[in-house]
Amino acid sequence: MMKITSDTLKLVNRLPKDKRERVDAIVRRHVQACQKNGFLPENLERVYIEAVEMVDIEERFPEIDTEDNRTWEPFRHYDQYVSPKAA
Repeated sequence: MMKITSDTLKLVNRLPKDKRERVDAIVRRHVQACQKNGFLPENLERVYIEAVEMVDIEERFPEIDTEDNRTWEPFRHYDQYVSPKAA
């Protein structure tokens, strides 16, 4: 059984409902991925703390560079090998 401290529980419970739901979704995905690979998370408390940090970062820096919004193409340059004999 994995446990988290009361401080971490308070941190999560103080979050607004929508933010708490996003944190819970991240934690669930992480635990499911661990179980799928045959193990449980080593430190569930750390998973919760990092999920809160991820949601905070996503709020501060929302992802705006989607394929629909991109109006430019990256510059691509493909070097071709030239044999010393050909030169």
